[in-house]
Amino acid sequence: MTCFRALILSVTSLIHIMNVQAASLNVVRFSGALSQQTRGESQILRRFEALLLDDGAVPFFAVLDDERDGCPWPESFGQMAANGVSPHLIYDYDGSKYTLPLPSLALGIPDDAAVGSEWSVGGWSYEITATSSGDNAAWTIEARERRGRRQSMQVSRDSGSLIRATQDVFMGQGVRFELNLKQTSSETLGDDISDRVDQLRSELLTLQSALKRRPDTQLLELSPRQVDDSKSQLTSLTTLAADTPLQESVLRIRRNVEQQARRISQTMKRQNQLLGRDSPEFSLNLIGGGDFSSSSLRGKVVVLHFWKYAEKPLSEPYGQVGYLEFLYNRYKQLKVEVVGVAMNPMLQQSDTARLGQRTARKLAEFMNLSYQIGYDDGSLLRELGDPRDSDGQLPLWVVLSPEGKITHYHSGFYEIDRQQGLKELDDVLVSQIRAADNK
Repeated sequence: MTCFRALILSVTSLIHIMNVQAASLNVVRFSGALSQQTRGESQILRRFEALLLDDGAVPFFAVLDDERDGCPWPESFGQMAANGVSPHLIYDYDGSKYTLPLPSLALGIPDDAAVGSEWSVGGWSYEITATSSGDNAAWTIEARERRGRRQSMQVSRDSGSLIRATQDVFMGQGVRFELNLKQTSSETLGDDISDRVDQLRSELLTLQSALKRRPDTQLLELSPRQVDDSKSQLTSLTTLAADTPLQESVLRIRRNVEQQARRISQTMKRQNQLLGRDSPEFSLNLIGGGDFSSSSLRGKVVVLHFWKYAEKPLSEPYGQVGYLEFLYNRYKQLKVEVVGVAMNPMLQQSDTARLGQRTARKLAEFMNLSYQIGYDDGSLLRELGDPRDSDGQLPLWVVLSPEGKITHYHSGFYEIDRQQGLKELDDVLVSQIRAADNK
């Protein structure tokens, strides 16, 4: 952690020195809404806010999406077109989560722009269709994306910042929605606040980089390491953010990190209760027919993977079953067994069990899974401890020794190592295999 703080301080100091002579910092605020036409009326589904900090170099953005179900905070801010993260919402429609990019908060206009000018950026084709002059001089721009989406916008002729925009959004089976964004204010910050905001955004970007999350992730949950790294910066971030335009963003970060720390604490408490204990005996119905008993697992290292195992809704990271299948194929010759335990509620009702089996088989075929997948009435998960009872979530991973002892308990997704995939689980399996060989 000392090294991490040193990195924060060195990067912050360097950026601060570079910005001593920087241009003044302009703050543009936006309000937005996601809506759908229903029976001739526009129904607002989500309201949100966005912020653009522009010092004449690389603009910085922040989005205030739904705090519980919207964009995860590590991806809710960033430098425009600089770090792979761009302003977006996360919206759950019909059981599937969608990433909804926002209209550009600052648009690069050609130097020789005029009515009729056309250009393309990032898959969008833009055309200036009208202009206005005076105090509120603006370009009117129509844009089309190669997949058929459209944007209509007004952009400031002076700064290139967005004034208002309407954009098509499609979710589900081509269902059309609409994103509306409107500039609500623009101001230039004083030098004292600008200095603090400069330090704050550099600390946020350094933390974002240290978390090592994919820019396109939809995961709300942080790993224990990511929570620890975030907690170590909360005091500094909160102090710098006080009475600045980024104060609400940092308050949201603080609330979320503290909540996730409580979740991890509960998981660790349950893990400490279980480690070294005998696994409960269990039997499962297999999705392909027949049944499966825990007695057949004696003498093997076992991974129990509790997840929904449903074909739909299905989105990244697919319960991380692809990585799990890789580990199974790597170690199955060394007496490692993987058992998926499907937690789809359909499987626990007699009138929907067959449909649940069918959707689980389709998922297994889609992901090319070769390990066994079974289900019961939820008893096994209850005995081990359902992480959802303490604000956690599935998947749950439980590793058993060849003697049937619980040696590992992990709720939620693992951090992905680019070289080794599920490195934490891999290390656990290697340790268990070596321990078994030494007996």
